[in-house]
Amino acid sequence: MHFLKGQYGLNRKNGRIALAAFAAGALAITAACSGDGGGDDDSTGEDGKTKLTVATFNTFGYVQAGLEAKYEAENPDIDVVFEGDGVQFGEYRTALETALDAGDGFGDVVAMDEQATPQLFQNGDHWYDLSEYASREGDYHPNTWNLGHTPDDKLVGLGTDIGGMAMCYRSDLFAAAGLPTDREEVAAAWSDWEGFKTVAQQFVDSDVDAAFLDNGTQLQNMLLSQFAGQGDGQMYVDDEGNLTLDSAAATQSLDLVFELTEMGAVGNFPSWGEEWNAAMAAGGYAVMPCPGWMARAIIEPTSGPDNADKWDMAAVPGVAGNWGGSFLAVPAEGPNPEKAAALASWLTEPEQQIAVFEAVGNFPSSPAAQADPRVADYTSDYFNDAPSSQILIASLASFPALEYSYFHPPVQGAVETTINGIVDGSIPMADAHSAIESAASDAVELAGAGM
Repeated sequence: MHFLKGQYGLNRKNGRIALAAFAAGALAITAACSGDGGGDDDSTGEDGKTKLTVATFNTFGYVQAGLEAKYEAENPDIDVVFEGDGVQFGEYRTALETALDAGDGFGDVVAMDEQATPQLFQNGDHWYDLSEYASREGDYHPNTWNLGHTPDDKLVGLGTDIGGMAMCYRSDLFAAAGLPTDREEVAAAWSDWEGFKTVAQQFVDSDVDAAFLDNGTQLQNMLLSQFAGQGDGQMYVDDEGNLTLDSAAATQSLDLVFELTEMGAVGNFPSWGEEWNAAMAAGGYAVMPCPGWMARAIIEPTSGPDNADKWDMAAVPGVAGNWGGSFLAVPAEGPNPEKAAALASWLTEPEQQIAVFEAVGNFPSSPAAQADPRVADYTSDYFNDAPSSQILIASLASFPALEYSYFHPPVQGAVETTINGIVDGSIPMADAHSAIESAASDAVELAGAGM
């Protein structure tokens, strides 16, 4: 999983991550998820079992995969509690940072988004050292393994799932526009981004009453990741807060989004909003990028059973890329960090990654799990029997590391907000690049205040 949403006003002060809570909402999540970290140790119940709380967001699939009962059966002295299903990452992250800064463990095990790791792992003192699980390195692609370390190379996070890349499209709308509907033919038609623009123009010219793309930010995230991975890994900003908006990845991705916007191919359905959800179900747009966590966890339940077989899935132009993924870590302030670390390691082992994939579709970050027939041979009934796993696996082959800096999330949020303004017309296209630069500069200044 998963995705970053919105802009974060982060603050590195005296080596600590500091962020004021979003008042009652964030504090409510902190109370719900903090479990027994920090404060009084009431982690041993009347039955003598140690209670371990796992704080997550969105849908990690542990409950759906029955992992609570499985772990407790193997460890009868442990009582596992999973919390946070359905909580949006923006709210969750605010509560987590507030708890860490206050010295509250938040949960015995906590989840986090891949792109947040450079910030949340900035202060190694917040996190329990997982070096006793260093033998797990073979379970991961080097990029995933490296993201689980602090700047001084302390292992503090273990990967759960990964994104990969695919492109989901409405075959009924493609048929109405006179475009090919077979996924192999679609993939061939947009084998590169020039081909994608050609398909987009054909759809726009068809006068089908729908947008070609859902919005500009979804595509731009995919483009940025792909272009950076194929290049030097550089994106918006480096670790010192220097903007790199002139990087090849940032320039090419933004220019392509703007070109498609001027073509009339980009819909005004900002991600995660009610209009985006409604248009997904009603056929309001024909194409949306769908990394591994998107198809089964978001498109299928949002579009509903009435749209089964209308959606299909094809390889993205350029094939390679990754967008998304998550980690588990153990706050150092928890009352039982050793037992929590054992649980975090178990939850991220290939066998449990496979169980989660089978339950909710989160794509394993473990190459061994990806190669297991239960994953590799999976086809999606909802997406017209698309070989979704093979499409995602192909996108992840030989994909180099990306440079997610400390400042990446707030700058990403600023760029996304500006792109949405350009698409809805509130920001003139002529001002696009200057508006992005201004918003990104403000985000860096806000994130770096107090350093």
